[in-house]
Amino acid sequence: MHKDNITCIQLVRFFFDFYEKREWKPGEKPPLKAVAGAKEVTPEALRNLGEFLASRLDRIAAMMEILTTAHSDWAVTGKKDQVIMETESLDFNEAIALLKEKGFRDDEYVLKVEYNRKWGML
Repeated sequence: MHKDNITCIQLVRFFFDFYEKREWKPGEKPPLKAVAGAKEVTPEALRNLGEFLASRLDRIAAMMEILTTAHSDWAVTGKKDQVIMETESLDFNEAIALLKEKGFRDDEYVLKVEYNRKWGML
């Protein structure tokens, strides 16, 4: 969205899921599937889930730090399986560039952008 655009409000929402990535690579198996709903849970499956969650939560925290350092007007909501960050005052292209610059991939979050008219007709 162009900075001088005064006709639309851009609502940017980042969804950081704890247990899942947006896309799993070929050969990768979500570690939660080996525990939740499994007929037999092994200690190794629990350790794998723990390692995955520790790494995943650390990366989510790092992405949140990058976004909140760059821009202070975020509404942050915690859910049982995700964190949601939303703002109307930062362009999503700028946010994505910041994350990519620090080595984060677009499969580590879900981004949703909505536009609302401030005034006038479409």
